[in-house]
Amino acid sequence: MLELRGICKSYGRPPRSVSVLDGVSLSVHSGETVWLRGESGSGKSSLLRVAGLLSSPDSGEVRVAGMKVDGLHDEADLRRGMIGFVFQQSNLLPDLTVAENVAIAGREIPRHDIYLRLERLGLKSIADSPAKQISGGEAQRVAFCRATVNDPVLLLVDEPTSGLDAANAALVCEALASARGRGRAILVASHDPLLASVADRVLVMSGGRLV
Repeated sequence: MLELRGICKSYGRPPRSVSVLDGVSLSVHSGETVWLRGESGSGKSSLLRVAGLLSSPDSGEVRVAGMKVDGLHDEADLRRGMIGFVFQQSNLLPDLTVAENVAIAGREIPRHDIYLRLERLGLKSIADSPAKQISGGEAQRVAFCRATVNDPVLLLVDEPTSGLDAANAALVCEALASARGRGRAILVASHDPLLASVADRVLVMSGGRLV
């Protein structure tokens, strides 16, 4: 479902450019969760952004569902239709309610279904609260719900349990396991060993490379 071949990425211009990805190749298959580990600054988030078509590599190839996507004119449509992305920051719209934040990402999802999805992540009681009034941990779970509301075939997740207590982190892991069970391909970057419970494979990054 996802294939990266020889991905290189740097920021800045020579001689002061900084390499963040150095020839990274990996694949994630349908119904598989790959856990990407590594210290801060190892390139995990940069790799997720390239995989999610949010950042273009300097060289290398990105394929989603067998399609080579670099250079396509409809990358935005492909992201909306096939890829769900959970960022480290929730990026919620503060004046919208929790349910409205989820609904704006959905494709005519019935209101009842949105509330049901929120309930599965322990968020039913705050569904009608403005996003600016909820906690950071709640916002992270709302962002996860928003990213998965369209049932994307590829789910990219950056530190999904950051700031969550053990019970709520377990709810997120259950949601990841459920998505995997529905045949979704999942690439998750995290320091949390709890992800071992839902990962089929573990990859480790260091210095912009897989080691």
